[in-house]
Amino acid sequence: MNTDNTYIQLIEQALAFMPGPCRIHVGYSGGLDSTVLLHMLVAWQQARPSGRGKAQPLRAIHVNHQLLPQAQSWQQHCQQVCKQWQVELDCLTVTVDQGAASLEQQARLARYHCFDEQVGAGEVLMLAHHRDDQVETLLQRLARGSGPLGLGAMARVSQRRDYRVVRPLLELDREQLERYANHHKLKWIEDPSNQDDSFERNFLRNRILPRWRQQHPRLNQTLARSARLCQESSELLAQLAELDLGLPRADGGLSLSRLEPLSSPRRNNLLRYWLRQQGFQPPSEVVLGRIEAEVMMAAEDAQPRVEWGSCCVRRFQSVLYCMDLNLPGGEQESIPFSIPFEPIRLPYGCLSGGLGSNGQSTPFSREVLRQAPLCIGFRQGGERLTMPGRPSKPLKDIFQEMGVPPWLRGIWPIVYSGERIAGLPGLLVCAGFEPHSREDGLLLDWVRGG
Repeated sequence: MNTDNTYIQLIEQALAFMPGPCRIHVGYSGGLDSTVLLHMLVAWQQARPSGRGKAQPLRAIHVNHQLLPQAQSWQQHCQQVCKQWQVELDCLTVTVDQGAASLEQQARLARYHCFDEQVGAGEVLMLAHHRDDQVETLLQRLARGSGPLGLGAMARVSQRRDYRVVRPLLELDREQLERYANHHKLKWIEDPSNQDDSFERNFLRNRILPRWRQQHPRLNQTLARSARLCQESSELLAQLAELDLGLPRADGGLSLSRLEPLSSPRRNNLLRYWLRQQGFQPPSEVVLGRIEAEVMMAAEDAQPRVEWGSCCVRRFQSVLYCMDLNLPGGEQESIPFSIPFEPIRLPYGCLSGGLGSNGQSTPFSREVLRQAPLCIGFRQGGERLTMPGRPSKPLKDIFQEMGVPPWLRGIWPIVYSGERIAGLPGLLVCAGFEPHSREDGLLLDWVRGG
């Protein structure tokens, strides 16, 4: 299988940010776009010189939405192609509510739920979105009144939960992908639903954009440039919000003292930024107004909350928190781990690690942690901790002292070294587990999210 060096370099550039080999997953529908991407990745792997390190394992993921009678034959087509190209393939079947207001959105949510389940922490998911997709996304979001972040459309590299999403084809038009596919005699699926103009994206693709391109032959390039400029603007707004946020709280909360001095636009910008940092989709302007009126301005002894989607904003001791509506409950099983380790998935979020300190949390001693079997446990009741220079205290009292809201206490991970509690990631390190030197430090953080 041969391909142009240009396209091999495209894959190389897309993965240049990765520190080393990692597993690559490809969203593979069997259509033109994902077929071209998978072919490019296989060709890229074959073109890699043997002396350039261990090759990244490649795996395709096909999501069968069961929306059309041809769905099973499409899955069989994907199986045949992957067998021919010697690519591991997982086929996942989902059920989509066909009576939902937006079938497109429901199918997308089901697809990304599969990706979230299948792509491991620290791994890469490659998607075959191209420049035509970028233009359609920009126009859809413009019609919905999105701001700079939304109008930035799709990023070439983005973070989703604890893995990266990479779109290496964003600078290519669909016409270029067709030429590539025809040149390499690739076979792909044509989805008849793409001709259904009742779907907004199809309406733009089939009715609006072809006529517009007749007057503006470089429409794709100019609209994609607008998306890039919006991305730059959103990055500047994020930098401003980072300054307004200051040092993040270990519990992920946002103190009202950071919000109250700001003007309304700057306050909304900080709220949106903070919600994204917590892994939640920022709400509409209306919901942002409710957060200010019903949560920020509520009486001191109230327990206000505003919900949207699957999450809510709550307040505890003059601090805002955003959480999933359905947090894990009941007893959680312990999770063994060892050092060094990759990010560890927890019942709610993941445990990440790094050398040194971030100025917010105290690091653990790697040397001491290695002296006994390690595991992550969760509060059962009756636990006692000894903090440096202080007598032993019940964990319940420590949570209260440190202002940890009640809904986080049962799911905050506890690091056990043998039978001893070594500390709470992102919150505190117990006596005897402090690092002996900067080089000995291991920072453990709990990154919350479902």
